Amino acid sequence: MDGENKGGAGAGDSPASTQRRIVADKLPPFRYNTLMPSAEKLAEFVAWCRQHLTGDEKGEAQIFLDHLFVAFGWPGGLKAAGATLEMRVPKNDAGGTAFADLVWKPVVLVEMKKRGTDLQKHYRQAFDYWTRLVPNRPRYVVLCNFDEFRVYDFETQLDSPKDTLALTELPGRWGPLAFLFPEPRKPSFGNDREAVTRQAANALAYAFNKLVERKVERPLAQRFILQFLVALFAEDIGLLPKYLVAQLLEDCATPADSFDLIGGLFEQMNSSKRAGGGRFKEVPYFNGGLFAEPARLELRDLEIVELRKAAAHDWSKVQPEIFGTLFEASLGKQERHAFGAHFTHPPDIMKIVGPTLVEPWREQIEVARTLRRLRELLHRLHHFRVLDPACGCGNFLYLAYRELKRLEARIYERMAEFSREAEPGQMRLSFLSAQNFFGLDINPFAVELAKVTMMIGRKLAIDELHITEPALPLDNLEANFRAADALLTPDGQPAPWPKTDVIIGNPPFLGAKLLKPERGPDYVNTLRRAYPDVPGMADYCVYWFRKAHDHLPACTADDPLAGRSGLVGTQNIRNNQSRVGGLDHIVRDGTIIEAVENQPWSGEANVHVAIANWVKTQDAALLPKTRKLWFKVEPSAAAKKLRKRGTGPASKDYELDFRECSQINSALSDKEDVAHAKPLTCNTAPQRCFTGQMIGHEKFLVRALEAAELVRRSRDVTDVLFTYLNGREFLEGGAMDRVVIDFGQRDQLQAAAYDSAFDWVRLNVLPDREAAAKEGIDAEGNLRPHHRQFLSRWWQLAFPRPELISQVEKLRRFVVCSRVTKRPIFVFVSPKIRPGDALSCFTFEDDYSFGILQSAAHWQWFVAKCSKLTERLRYSPESVFDTFPWPQFADCRSRRKEAHTSSGAHGEGNQSLLTSAPTKAIAQITAVAAAAREVRRVRAEALPKLKGGLRALYRTLELPGANPLKDAHAALNAAVLAAYGFDAKQDLLAQLLALNLAVAARIERGESVTAPGLPTGFPEPEKLVTEDCIRPPRR
Repeated sequence: MDGENKGGAGAGDSPASTQRRIVADKLPPFRYNTLMPSAEKLAEFVAWCRQHLTGDEKGEAQIFLDHLFVAFGWPGGLKAAGATLEMRVPKNDAGGTAFADLVWKPVVLVEMKKRGTDLQKHYRQAFDYWTRLVPNRPRYVVLCNFDEFRVYDFETQLDSPKDTLALTELPGRWGPLAFLFPEPRKPSFGNDREAVTRQAANALAYAFNKLVERKVERPLAQRFILQFLVALFAEDIGLLPKYLVAQLLEDCATPADSFDLIGGLFEQMNSSKRAGGGRFKEVPYFNGGLFAEPARLELRDLEIVELRKAAAHDWSKVQPEIFGTLFEASLGKQERHAFGAHFTHPPDIMKIVGPTLVEPWREQIEVARTLRRLRELLHRLHHFRVLDPACGCGNFLYLAYRELKRLEARIYERMAEFSREAEPGQMRLSFLSAQNFFGLDINPFAVELAKVTMMIGRKLAIDELHITEPALPLDNLEANFRAADALLTPDGQPAPWPKTDVIIGNPPFLGAKLLKPERGPDYVNTLRRAYPDVPGMADYCVYWFRKAHDHLPACTADDPLAGRSGLVGTQNIRNNQSRVGGLDHIVRDGTIIEAVENQPWSGEANVHVAIANWVKTQDAALLPKTRKLWFKVEPSAAAKKLRKRGTGPASKDYELDFRECSQINSALSDKEDVAHAKPLTCNTAPQRCFTGQMIGHEKFLVRALEAAELVRRSRDVTDVLFTYLNGREFLEGGAMDRVVIDFGQRDQLQAAAYDSAFDWVRLNVLPDREAAAKEGIDAEGNLRPHHRQFLSRWWQLAFPRPELISQVEKLRRFVVCSRVTKRPIFVFVSPKIRPGDALSCFTFEDDYSFGILQSAAHWQWFVAKCSKLTERLRYSPESVFDTFPWPQFADCRSRRKEAHTSSGAHGEGNQSLLTSAPTKAIAQITAVAAAAREVRRVRAEALPKLKGGLRALYRTLELPGANPLKDAHAALNAAVLAAYGFDAKQDLLAQLLALNLAVAARIERGESVTAPGLPTGFPEPEKLVTEDCIRPPRR
């Protein structure tokens, strides 16, 4: 039901509530026998409705819904189930509130309309409500007009109901509403288009694979399958005579028959002249693009069998927006891969198509007050151009096409309101076509699938919207879709893109570190030369973000619908160099209006993504009044249970919520933007934060028994054997049973003195490094620098981190945490242990430094500044530690000139000297150290009693209730805030950023600052260096 609440969240009932209560008082109660089987209860409900209800939405909707729940086994009606009537739903536009008739989270949203209403016209309203009913959004949506139920599952099937059920059918066919029972049952649907699409994709892909297996040239096989695909769609959506393709296949008794019959069909589909007679006389002209070269093949028996299976499916139910992805996933697979393949869910695509296309257009359409303005919008729409520069199989463009066709229909509806002003005899003509859409992709077959998807989309739109336009010939999209590198021309120049108004899509999810292994060094070097403004360590998708923004026209008052873009990117687009190259550039003259900061992607790639929708303007008059920021939340227990009955792995099951905010920065956040924090030289000289050793070859690691054998053969080899520690061992409590052979910086002759270890490396590592060097020759025949380097010191670890080891060996212990983690958990480690590259290492041995690192202040800074991998976070020394300001003890700073070195380094030499030892500073440092020791004490006491190690222990902090570890961390955080002198009621990140900038300014002026670690001169520092740490196991 539509409605507005001008009184805000505290207002009372909606305007129709009183009338509904009056109607309810006049109706007889619906009584039922609790022992009746479901069919009988539902039959009584149907009879009661037909006798007592007239189908008045305002007066009878709530009564109908309450009795429906009773009939499905809820004695107390919908309130017993926990459903809410007339739930407020915020509108997209500012001001006012809509009311959803019934919301039962996380199960169903029901929207009632009066009897006789065409429910299809209210699809958009239901979808909008569903989109905003977060978190724990209902899985299903039901539109009902008292006589008919339309049941939707927007998570898997966006544009049509999963089933349509008449009220009178309910007693015998309640399966589509089975989720209403108190004991949830899996609903059964009669229009599950996803299942049909998977089956059809598998059948056709399997036939294609058979052609390729027998060495049919791949281009010919692809052309044949695509033409056959269009024929199958055409037969079932009324463009070809019914059963024509199926009959032709039945008549193929020999390979020659298939060459003549199927090939003849393709020939006729390419002919603008109708056949004068014969079996193809009813075949119309399709186009001269896809069918320009009719594919003729002599098919073998098994191939014809597979094509017959494909033809047996109802292709009118196949979803074009997901078919291409599923079909492509099955190509070249022995198994029928589409049954398990993931596709990009249409609701995920709508997170871009909605803010970038639908909402701006809908706003302009709805606020239009004159027929002239509507005609202007119609003319603009007919010339509107949309580009996807990484189009794949065309699913983004297909949904954009469908939504714009619906908007075109809405313009005509609005124009009908001005019927008196319309010219007599004016026809409703549609000029928006697939030729308004453009795509680029490096995969030629994906581009061909995209063309087919868009061609089919036209006919489907005509049928849905009852448009007066011919379905044939199909659009010739040869000039609109190109198979090409979207970034580079063959000669290494920036690739041109078609002129466009809006850009949408999801560029490749490829991190900066994988770019060279995947695309090759020569390509990457050419790419960086062509786009010098994109940092070298930016993710691949960042090139699309920057190029899209630069390619867009400006959004102006004269053309407010252009200059918009929405792209999916890796998590890193909002961090570090990827952010610098992309979103930082975009917000200089653009505005991010809607974003998703983090979600698992529904497609085949197992990644977490960020989504950004932006406008190329900063003119407030052209922007929405508020921004919308979506973020991931933990699903409720009920939501998890419900989705167990659905599809997809647990990693793809998630919940989003959103908040409206005044701005979204280039970190895709509305919080304090710490991007402008400055590196602090007091944190970097000397270096105190390191990444652990990168082994470079698995054979540098040996098991304990292998190490014992090396020792047996050469006793002094223990000098180069060290217990190896990586994240899993200390986080999950695993056994430290691996030993690393680390010759350190020893030269080859010195290493050879440890003969057993040296021989092991010579036999197991050297051959692989020699082979890698031979394979790693560049286009000019030169050995690549890193291969040359590794080969020249083949006996050494890839990155042995001598700077780290030299510092660690002077300490009694040092601090480590996992580099990739949601929440850093810090531990002390013995210097006799070698840390692996999955660890970040900190050369501090005192409890105070440990406390600062383990505090909420450091954690929040880490979350804001780190790199993102899926939903995990990566500790980056450059962005996190080097910018993190430590507490400044202003009253204790040394004024001695000798504290400043000639190089300007701010290290141990200019630490705040506490020789004057102010009592307050000493007390604050001591309190932090004591609180840090208590955190470790609680951990040490709990770990022996708990399976799963530190990771499992820290997960208990997410649970409600008292928890000693939670209390210990709260005390530590309070002590650290006191040391900083921060206000607990103020934004912590804002205070840290202000301190960072203040420390940087003092360094710039040559003033003394407090560097990381225990301030030099602290009295009796040895009292803050206790003995607890992870030690090597006894062997």
